[in-house]
Amino acid sequence: MERILIFAGTTEGRRLYELMTQHGIHTDISVATEYGSRLIDGGENHIYAGRLLPDQMKNLIVQEAYTLVIDATHPYAAEVTANIQSVCGDLAVPYIRLLREGSKNQNVIACATTAEAVKYLGEHKGNVLSTIGSKELPCFTSLENFQTRIVARILPLPDAVNACLQLGWKGGNLICMQGPFSYEMNLAMLKQYDCKYLLTKDSGKAGGFEEKIKAAKTANAKVILIDRPKETNGLSFEKVIEIIEKKCRIKISGEQPSVKRNYFPLFVNFENKNILVAGGGTVATRRIKTLCRFSCRVKVVSPKITEELAERIKSGEIDYEQRTYQTEDLRHADFVVAATDSREANRQIGNDAKEKGLFVSVADSKEECNFYFPAIIEDNDVVIGITSQGKSHKTVSRLSEIIRGILRNED
Repeated sequence: MERILIFAGTTEGRRLYELMTQHGIHTDISVATEYGSRLIDGGENHIYAGRLLPDQMKNLIVQEAYTLVIDATHPYAAEVTANIQSVCGDLAVPYIRLLREGSKNQNVIACATTAEAVKYLGEHKGNVLSTIGSKELPCFTSLENFQTRIVARILPLPDAVNACLQLGWKGGNLICMQGPFSYEMNLAMLKQYDCKYLLTKDSGKAGGFEEKIKAAKTANAKVILIDRPKETNGLSFEKVIEIIEKKCRIKISGEQPSVKRNYFPLFVNFENKNILVAGGGTVATRRIKTLCRFSCRVKVVSPKITEELAERIKSGEIDYEQRTYQTEDLRHADFVVAATDSREANRQIGNDAKEKGLFVSVADSKEECNFYFPAIIEDNDVVIGITSQGKSHKTVSRLSEIIRGILRNED
């Protein structure tokens, strides 16, 4: 059986990993940071977080007996790519370099190195939105008033933030967010800081390069582009897929496998609906906390409850009966949540509810649910619900964070 290791530092790397795991190919992934690992749904496979030295790479590949290594690191991470190539060569392990497609660079000020970009900015005035990350920012400290002139957009990592603060940047000129960014967000940042320049690397379509160029043009800002290191031996995403298909004798489409979904996302008017929650522990409390954001009537039946529920009962926000669940409780219920601390009780509640044609969420058994309790995101009149059909809470949590971040930054 093939065992594949992906070194990922790009959207394409994560996409390739998710696509391969969806098709049952044993694939592990190595990313540089803990933050990067949180962007990936690992499933049954290993996610290695942290930068690896050549000896550590070698030990990992030997120990796990990988039969193929795919280098999907960032186009500008030349040293990492050289290390991976060298290690694979020493071990005689097949190696593939996944190249991110470049962009057609139009109307940009091209600089071969960061030093060239610094030299150019030293000779030209105007604020700069830097989108090249935190590693090369020390080069810009030689510029006059760099702390206020350079607006640094970096990843929301403690080490990156602390490094910028130590260099002299202050909070007002630090934007700590995960990309890629939309045209509208790039434009808003350029206007907010009155930037005359946008400093970038060629991150390609997947990295939001086109959105940066478009925003800069609208804002009448010049684009300073630090060119990519020249790479000749690499393959496109599609070519890498073709090789994997042949090697693993499996057909992989460019999209997720075509599967009929069982659960259709549906918005229901909860006004005056009766919601029965059986249980008063931590899980029940989370469910009730969400339900209380809607105009429904919540009734709790449980021998014990949390302090938070006691406060909600005291304020009249929810109804409560201190006892165990009884079948008669379903008589006036429209929706049911089974969240007791008993597996058998939850199973019975689920069965009773379904026999009466009610929608029921069984907290400790996704198979027994006929609706899933989604993650809820609200913003003014917008209500967004996310579910993975009960398969991946990590993915739901990650997507919720991303969407909340987008909404927070919309005007």
